[in-house]
Amino acid sequence: MPSFSPCPKELNPRGEIHIPIGIPDTLDTLKTFVEAEGNFSPGVGSYGIYFWIYEPDTGKLTAPTMDRIQCDHGLHDAGYLIPWSCWKAGEIEVETQVCEVWRESPGGDVYIVGARVHLTNSSEKDRAVLLYAALRPLGPAGWSINQMEVSGDGSALLVDGRPAIIAEIKPTRMGILSSDTIGDLAFAGEVPSQMTANSETGDCSGAMRFDLTILPRATKTLGFVCPVLPGRRAARHKWVDLGQGALADMAELNSAEKGVLQPDPGLAYYSGIKTDKLFSEAAAFWENLLGRVTVKTPDRRWEQAMRAMLGHAGLCMNEGAADVAVVNYNVFNRDGMYVANMMQKSGLFGFAEKALDYFLSHPFNGRAFPEADNPGQILWSLGQQWLFTRDADWLRRVYPSIQKIATMIAYYRTTPGPYWVDMDSLDFGEMLSESRRRELKPGRCDGHHPEYTEAFDIVGLRSAAALAGAYGNTDDAVKWGSLADSLFQHYDEKFNHDLGKGYSNYSVLWPCRLYPLGTGEAYEQFRGIGARASRSWRYFPLATAHQGLLAGNREAGHGTVSLHLDEEQMRGWYAFDEGGGSSSGGWHRVRTTWTRSIEKPGANLSVAMPHGWAISELWLLMRDCLLFEDNSERIILLGGIPPDWFQHPTGMEVRGLETHFGTCDFIWTPQENGALLELSGTAAPPNGFILRLPASLKPTVMLNGERLTVAPDGDCFLPKHAKKVYIQFEKG
Repeated sequence: MPSFSPCPKELNPRGEIHIPIGIPDTLDTLKTFVEAEGNFSPGVGSYGIYFWIYEPDTGKLTAPTMDRIQCDHGLHDAGYLIPWSCWKAGEIEVETQVCEVWRESPGGDVYIVGARVHLTNSSEKDRAVLLYAALRPLGPAGWSINQMEVSGDGSALLVDGRPAIIAEIKPTRMGILSSDTIGDLAFAGEVPSQMTANSETGDCSGAMRFDLTILPRATKTLGFVCPVLPGRRAARHKWVDLGQGALADMAELNSAEKGVLQPDPGLAYYSGIKTDKLFSEAAAFWENLLGRVTVKTPDRRWEQAMRAMLGHAGLCMNEGAADVAVVNYNVFNRDGMYVANMMQKSGLFGFAEKALDYFLSHPFNGRAFPEADNPGQILWSLGQQWLFTRDADWLRRVYPSIQKIATMIAYYRTTPGPYWVDMDSLDFGEMLSESRRRELKPGRCDGHHPEYTEAFDIVGLRSAAALAGAYGNTDDAVKWGSLADSLFQHYDEKFNHDLGKGYSNYSVLWPCRLYPLGTGEAYEQFRGIGARASRSWRYFPLATAHQGLLAGNREAGHGTVSLHLDEEQMRGWYAFDEGGGSSSGGWHRVRTTWTRSIEKPGANLSVAMPHGWAISELWLLMRDCLLFEDNSERIILLGGIPPDWFQHPTGMEVRGLETHFGTCDFIWTPQENGALLELSGTAAPPNGFILRLPASLKPTVMLNGERLTVAPDGDCFLPKHAKKVYIQFEKG
């Protein structure tokens, strides 16, 4: 699908930063892509919707896509995926907001985008302005527009006879063109006179114009309703191997026969919807989903970021599959396990369970060939689900799969090759037919990285042994535990001299916990790791920093988080791309300005965003800065936050973060020369808490009137039922 547009380039999307919004775990094509400048496509393969301002006094048209225009962007105050963009047209301050909701309608379940435009006159005089709401084939995820018309009541633009954008207030004028040249008329403050148009090349465009006078220091708000793919079929993925490593989505968009038909309850239904109601519904949806996790720190970005990134990860979910990125990527176990872990640690166990079920149905997700880290990663994820939920019914259901995967690891690690596996079942070995078998090569992962794949074999078997013990199968527990010990001995002999080399730098302590966190080879090699800046592939510096944090390096936590939150892509929307060349996925099918080359994946430098592994690595690092479980059934508190936060007047509050031992809630309230730590929630780690304080503050810790021992490094042990802890810091 070509991206060429005869419209002036300065009115086209910049194609630099975008996010999808909508409902998690729905078809990707039903999600709305929004760009930082506020233009959006309601559904993948729809059209582009834009807002422009014309000033009659100056004869100037202003669009947020213009190079000279400063356009800021952000989210709902609570970090929910309700994006806004702000820019100025002369004395008029413009803020656009977009949301998407799911609703029941007389015709069936529908997805609807709401858009609001707030126009504020910042001057002391009345201001006459013309607001354009333009609809074009080119957009963040656009498509051909072959037929377009103005509705009979003059309130909506229709595409192929279906409502595309409905204005809450009737426009002053509307018009349609058979070419994508609506911008030329907008530059002159004009609107076409045609009420209908056709284009064999799919280039129709049109606009609503609102002639407004805004009083001094006053704001006018206009609302719009945009159905998502009404009367069209929302495509499901069709992942195909084109020999590029990652898969490409070759599903047909807007097919006449394939896909899930979306209802169209008609213009009258959509005209009755109030835009403010859509925004209220969207906020309520995200509050219900994400509001239980509260992280208040002196840096307000932490709360927004942790909610926003959790929302982005939810949007990557697609019919139970934890895709790496909406549109771009299918499931990679290597990436998806981190997304599932986010869901576990935030209490979204249902999403995590869906992702794990997908892993079990497709055990070698990712490339067109099996990679050797996948089996261990699945077992690790299953082990985490048990530790967070203790759900005996779930364990009973998945235990046969645990047995198969553990036996599979033993097969390819202890018997002669070649090793045959099935991409879409847990069957393996000679029993597989010629058509089903694929060769699993030990160490294969992004080439050959046994230091990574073998780490996951070990942690996977350790998880399987623990799950077997919980299930009550002592024989399995002993067998898999013994094999894990044997494999670890070989691993240690091969790699312990340089654990920070290669992919072990991304796996040894986090997430595999192969070695003790406070002593020994890994501790000595990783404790010197400090802050890591983002570079190339986003997830790798974050994973490296995570090793340092678990080894006790505070700066590896807060320093790395700060550097990443300062990144341009993180600002406002908290959305990272992959950092390097990415798969184009299905972007080749739509009309967009994003680079989406199938032939040259290396050219796709920023289209895969938000990227699941990139954002989940940052989220999980932030969580562990606040609290994490160590290898001794303890919870480490505040081991990765900046030292000055301990004395900051705003204090800190954490609620809703799940641990292996229950929900951990706490409030840190500053007091004169110290603070009060109040622990609540259900978390009661068997071996208590470690409050990790900066030694430089020379802390004194009191519990129940008794002074507790503070180690030279600042660590202080708290019993598991501790509630109120008083901390004093030495003056000066």
